[in-house]
Amino acid sequence: MRLSGRSSASSPRRRRAAVAIAAVLAAAAVGVPAVAALRSGPRVVRTLHIAPVPTNVADDGVHVWVTTTGTGFGDGVTEIDARSGKVVRAIPVGVAPGGIDSDGRRAWVTSEAGFISAIDTRTGRIVRSVFVGSPAVALASDGRHVWVTHNILGGFGTDITEVSAATGSIIRTVAVRPGVSAISADKRHVWVASAGSGFAPGHTVTEIDELTGRIVRTIGVGLFPIAIAADGLRVWVAAPGGLVTSISAVTGRRLHTREIGPFLSGIASDGPHVWVSSASLGSVAEIDPVTAEVTHTLNLGPGPNALGVDGASVWVAESGTGNSVAGDTVTEIGLPGGHRNPRYGGA
Repeated sequence: MRLSGRSSASSPRRRRAAVAIAAVLAAAAVGVPAVAALRSGPRVVRTLHIAPVPTNVADDGVHVWVTTTGTGFGDGVTEIDARSGKVVRAIPVGVAPGGIDSDGRRAWVTSEAGFISAIDTRTGRIVRSVFVGSPAVALASDGRHVWVTHNILGGFGTDITEVSAATGSIIRTVAVRPGVSAISADKRHVWVASAGSGFAPGHTVTEIDELTGRIVRTIGVGLFPIAIAADGLRVWVAAPGGLVTSISAVTGRRLHTREIGPFLSGIASDGPHVWVSSASLGSVAEIDPVTAEVTHTLNLGPGPNALGVDGASVWVAESGTGNSVAGDTVTEIGLPGGHRNPRYGGA
C-alpha cells in the first residue's frame, strides 16, 4: 500500500518533469535557450504596508524611496532595501513631500513649503535643504544637477529651477510651456511635460540641454501629459486619457503613440523595461520598448499611482482610501532574467 501510494503520488511529478525535459529538448532543437523556454512572466514578489498615501517612487537600484503625504506621521519618505525588500527606515522631511528622485548618493525630495531636501542614501539623514521659492512639486537629478518644477497659485508653473547638487546653489531658471506636470533627466537632456493652463498652449514635452540650460525643442504629445520617464534612448510620456507616447532621445522625433488604457497615472523605464500604471483599473502594464505594445498586464488592486524600475524589479506605490493604511502599500514585481542596475553606477 505504501509503495502504491508513492507511485501514484510521484507520477504527476514525473509527468511534469518529463514535460519540462521535453520543453528543454524542443527549445534546443530550434536554437532557443532552455532558460528562455522555461521562463515565466513578471510576478508579484511582495507587498509592503507603509505610511499613508504613498505618492511617488524613486528606485536607484540599491534603495527604493517612497514619499508619503498622510496626516501626522505620514509626511515623509520611506526607504526600502531594493535587494531584500525590507523597509529600512521612515524619514520625516517636512510639509507635504511630493516629487522624489535619487542619483545613488542623494535622494532629493520636494516640499510644498518651497524646499528641496537631500537625503544621504547611506545614512538616511537629511544633509541639505534648499529653498527654491514657490511650492516645489516634482524634480529630477543626475548626480550633478537637480531640476525642480513649481506649483503657482494652485496650478502648475512655467519655470524650472536648476540647483547644483554639490553646493545647493541655484544655477538658473528656465521658462517652458505653462502647466508643467512632470520632469525627467538622462544626464544629457532634461525632459519636461506640460499640460497647458487655461487658454495657454500645452500638451507638450520640452527638451532642455543639461549643460547650457537652453531649450532644444518642443514636442507635441497626448492631452494633459501626467508622467514622463527618460532612459537615455527614449522618452516615455503617459496621459490620463490612455495614450503613451515614445520619443527618440537622440532626434526628438515621436516614435509611437499607443492607446494603453484609461486613467494612466505613472510611467517608468530603465531601457529594456517600460511600465505604466492605471489608477482606475488597479493594474500595471509592461510595454515593449521597441514597438510600444503591451506585453504583460498585472492586476494589483485599487490605486497604483507611481512606479520605479531598476532592471530586476518594478516597485509600485498604491494609495488606500483617506488616511487609512489598509491600502497604502508598495508592491514589488520581479522581472524574470532581469539584472538590477544601480543608477549611475551607484555613485
